Amino acid sequence: MQAKDLKPGMWVECQQGVAEVIDVDQEHNTAIIESMSDHKRININCDDIKEQPQLHTGCDSYY
Repeated sequence: MQAKDLKPGMWVECQQGVAEVIDVDQEHNTAIIESMSDHKRININCDDIKEQPQLHTGCDSYY
């Protein structure tokens, strides 16, 4: 994904699993995400993030 496509509060999937987008840095194409498995916040390149339309706010699993 690209930083311009991300917004705080979105649920996404990455190597760390399901995560919530906390903040986006469009200039560097990075985002701070919070992993739902351990609640750690990490800075990740937006190219490593996959949008998962089956994830939605308030739900950390597929339906």
